[in-house]
Amino acid sequence: MPTAANRYPSAICDPVGMERDEPPSRPHVAVVGGGVAGLTAARELTGRAGDRIDVTVFEGSSVVGGKLRVSEVAGVPVDEGAESMLARRPEGVELAKSLGLGDDLAAPGTTRAAVWAGGALHSMPSGHVMGVPADAAAVAATGLLSAESVARIEGEDRMPPAPLDGDVAVGPYVAARLGGEVVDRLVEPLLGGVYAGRADVLSLRATLPQLVPGLRETGSLVGAARAVTARAPVSAGPVFTSVRGGMGRLGAVLAERCGARVRTSAMVRELRRTPSGWALTVGPARA
Repeated sequence: MPTAANRYPSAICDPVGMERDEPPSRPHVAVVGGGVAGLTAARELTGRAGDRIDVTVFEGSSVVGGKLRVSEVAGVPVDEGAESMLARRPEGVELAKSLGLGDDLAAPGTTRAAVWAGGALHSMPSGHVMGVPADAAAVAATGLLSAESVARIEGEDRMPPAPLDGDVAVGPYVAARLGGEVVDRLVEPLLGGVYAGRADVLSLRATLPQLVPGLRETGSLVGAARAVTARAPVSAGPVFTSVRGGMGRLGAVLAERCGARVRTSAMVRELRRTPSGWALTVGPARA
């Protein structure tokens, strides 16, 4: 069982983690998890409160960064997790720049995404929302889908509407409107790559929230995708960006500059309310 040295109350913890009976001179905040979210939270806390609080980050594994990791393959750094982030969303890019990594941002590749199907490589069509097509002609030009599937895309907005009521899985909903080939060759490759799950069980509201307003209003899947792509900002820049040396660098740099005490190999097993705050039980999962 954990000893007193393994307990870290958020309000009565000294710099090395031993409990004390007297109240602390200033608040002590514990952040559970040393991924990008946890380290960014710690950085926000120390940046806003300065020397008025103590902040400790507890990470269960031996390294920080969460799902962002870098390993060497034949002497070359290779990302184990996400290899890029959306360049058109400001949060990640601004975080990297604020850490001094602005000059290290780079487009991860110069080629367009493609799908291997029917014994050939086909470019992904333009004008789609996570594989849900908005332009039948663009899909037809790739040769990725059969003529029957292209015709279904072209005529989907003339089908009886199917307004979204509550939530459904992406795969069955798209298949009912556009056919299984669209799911297998367009939607599934993208959803699987982003969410590491299957389209037949992934929530439409969670994975394609931008389509929900249009589906509620018109009940047309292609119409909803067309409305989203029409509103998309026109940009000559890359869709994705990455960090030279690997996205995993973000975690390491954040840990260095977050202003908090970072403890690795410190698995938080329990949170317990105390009269003065919270007690964290830290130790191996097998006790």
